[in-house]
Amino acid sequence: MSTTVRPQLPWPTPEPRWPFSDLHEDLKFLEEVDHQLHAPELAVLSERVVQSGLWRDYVAVCEDYRDYRLVFENDFIDVWVLSWLPGQETGFHDHDISEVGLCVAEGAIREHHMHLHADDSCHIMQAGESQQGPFGYIHRVEHFEGDPAVSVHSYSPPLAWVGQYREQGGQLLRLRQPGRTRLAPA
Repeated sequence: MSTTVRPQLPWPTPEPRWPFSDLHEDLKFLEEVDHQLHAPELAVLSERVVQSGLWRDYVAVCEDYRDYRLVFENDFIDVWVLSWLPGQETGFHDHDISEVGLCVAEGAIREHHMHLHADDSCHIMQAGESQQGPFGYIHRVEHFEGDPAVSVHSYSPPLAWVGQYREQGGQLLRLRQPGRTRLAPA
């Protein structure tokens, strides 16, 4: 039986910590997270935020770039609301040592997966649908439908770093960037 080996790295704490107001009573469950969560648990966490309807308080829309707002963070998780307008996307990226769970709150997004020696595959995620990404998960996300489309993303450990993938001279490069960078297509 094969098991996935996770890197034994210290958990990075994103700096600086962003201030956020006191949580609404229906989001207080986020404060109870006191250990690392894995992708399936993170997807459930994102679903709970979507089901609360309180994600609406965190939507920020910008014509120039995909925008996002922090809902909650502690030493184990961070939770974000992302808005997507037509033409906005992330480019291919990973979440470094963080796992991810996301849920679409409104509209629809398209998620792409990179394949070696084959075309990328993709699927559409509609409102209420979730996705989970374990350690090492590489994807590209883009707006598909809605003005805006909105999704909730939860990471554990908190998203300190991302890897952006770029092609240069026929080679695929991974560029490590701070996790709170606005990801852009190549």
